[in-house]
Amino acid sequence: MTHKGEQVELLKAQLQKLGADFSCATPLPATSVGVLFLGPFHGRIVVWNMTLSTLEHLNKIADEVTESGGQLLSRQSFIEISADKNDVFPLQVAIDVEAIDEAVIKKTIIMIRNYKRLAVGRIDFGSMRT
Repeated sequence: MTHKGEQVELLKAQLQKLGADFSCATPLPATSVGVLFLGPFHGRIVVWNMTLSTLEHLNKIADEVTESGGQLLSRQSFIEISADKNDVFPLQVAIDVEAIDEAVIKKTIIMIRNYKRLAVGRIDFGSMRT
């Protein structure tokens, strides 16, 4: 069992050791990446466990799901935040870019850190470009 704030401190130490602002294990460029970073949420610093995907990547998945009789998925850019687990918030972001690279990751992190009305749930954007 982890104590409140322990995950934040662990990631902070890891990022300091790496001399980085975020951790991404996926080779870049890619169409979908996993990124860990720290940022504010409801007045405290949390760990964001972000899956950042191109809109095209998610649309391909949506096409496959729809063809197999599944529910139609969103075809626009969005941010979706799930409930936390020990100060770690799952975050899915889809943006309209050709590929995810370091610059796109940095811009997305800045967007998340600066967005004042973040809340658990989904925020759809008609056309959100980084």
